[in-house]
Amino acid sequence: MKLIDLRSDTVTKPDKNIIEEALQAELGDDEYGEDPTVNNLQEKCAELLGFESGLFVSSGLMGNQISLLIHNSPGTEVITTSDSHIKNYEHGAASFLSRVQFREIDHKDGALNLDSIKSVYEKSKVHKPQIKTIAQENTHLASGGSIVSYNHLAEVYSFAKEIGINIHIDGARLWHAILGEESTTNYGNISDSLTFCFSKALGAPIGSMLLGSKEFITEAREYRKILGGGMRQVGVIASMANKSLDLRERILEDHQKAKDVFDFISEKQEFDGLFKAEYKNTNMIFLKFNDGANSQNFIKNLEKESVLSGLINDKTVRLVFHKDVSTDDLVYVKEKIYSSSLI
Repeated sequence: MKLIDLRSDTVTKPDKNIIEEALQAELGDDEYGEDPTVNNLQEKCAELLGFESGLFVSSGLMGNQISLLIHNSPGTEVITTSDSHIKNYEHGAASFLSRVQFREIDHKDGALNLDSIKSVYEKSKVHKPQIKTIAQENTHLASGGSIVSYNHLAEVYSFAKEIGINIHIDGARLWHAILGEESTTNYGNISDSLTFCFSKALGAPIGSMLLGSKEFITEAREYRKILGGGMRQVGVIASMANKSLDLRERILEDHQKAKDVFDFISEKQEFDGLFKAEYKNTNMIFLKFNDGANSQNFIKNLEKESVLSGLINDKTVRLVFHKDVSTDDLVYVKEKIYSSSLI
């Protein structure tokens, strides 16, 4: 029986047409800046998103941490949400590498409360660490893959520039936000640095892009080397990332898959005593289990039926839809969600 993996969109496997790009890639030594495929990808991404320059890195974590290393000095603070990826899911890298700490700010579906930012900034002037960076996340994972509007990000950036604070955007799933909101791609106007991932919904096997000014990327290249991220004939990987980027419009199909399953769940009263489903218009569904309901049993029941799901916390199960989930798979998933909830 086919395994349907809804734990994350990181489980996507590259299609044959993406793998074939690697066989045709023109290669050079990227440590010397001589890999033409990498250089073209970096330039393409910078142009797409309105930045001066880009750097291909092995992971979004690496890109995020390089950004903190450049934007901060030891002992300073980074404003972010309490449930952000950069704070919670990067193995304490910020404290280990940058020696910074995080200042949590109120938010609604990932959109930082601007009044809270202003208040925290004012209070930091006396006996508190200096705030150097605001780290935002789009889409916001912990809120169910919520889109943070471009206009809100622009407002935060405008205030940050007034007071001399850097803005970093963890855009691991940025294309979900851009395509879902039908917004401008000019993120270079509202951030000092940004990362996005090729190996999630885009479907490439490896890699992320870090974007910023020419000066920022020059420094980032040095930090990438220090962290062991310097690569040689990496055009093999970059070629697949480039092809996956060209196919980014198919992300909207993943949004529709999630909505299809969400609509099915919403129509079934049988689920009311077990969980409440949340869908934030991208590729995720969060099942928020009621008190007394056992989310882990639900996950195990699904797994017995060859459907994998993810546990966000003891009361929240995540279903992530991606390119490797077919229309036929959706029919099966709905059937097994229903039967697993009745056990």
